[in-house]
Amino acid sequence: LITFAVMLLVALVISSMTVSMRHQARIASNRERRAAALYAMSRKLTATRGQENIVRTAVSQVADVFDAQAVILLPNAMGKIVYPRTDGTAKSCHGSDLSIAQWVYDHGQMAGLGTDTLPGGELVYIPLQASSGTVGVLAMLPLNPARLALPEQQRLLETFASQIALALERIRLSTEANNAQLKVETEHLRNSLLS
Repeated sequence: LITFAVMLLVALVISSMTVSMRHQARIASNRERRAAALYAMSRKLTATRGQENIVRTAVSQVADVFDAQAVILLPNAMGKIVYPRTDGTAKSCHGSDLSIAQWVYDHGQMAGLGTDTLPGGELVYIPLQASSGTVGVLAMLPLNPARLALPEQQRLLETFASQIALALERIRLSTEANNAQLKVETEHLRNSLLS
């Protein structure tokens, strides 16, 4: 009887440790998958040139990683959020609410599905915040909304949004630098001609 009790206790301890190890392995696997997805996104955004290409790449990556449809909404010259000018892909989200996207852009806060602002919506709207401010809005329609409610998925989504914002800001700053260089060269040429 004592031997049986000891063996049962040992079996229970080993079973508990096995369950714990499986849980830790699953967590490590999820972390590795998230890190790989983030690395792939960063690498692709760094290698991509042009705003439309960055938007297309970002939408594709977000759609693949979060099993969702996505769209990146950018402001026009007057600061109003508008639909993309290019045709979307099969992974693009259609029918996003521009008034919600404008609110997210203006306030720099998430809104829509699973947030405190308009939680009943179908889509989640994430501000794309760079060092110079909000540069756009990522709207996403997840196929499994419960999965998006997980804290690690929310952190990964926020990290993706930050990477997209930095890539868009890089393009904007590059364009501004090219325009400034062109302006300097034009002024130099004009002065040379006047001389």
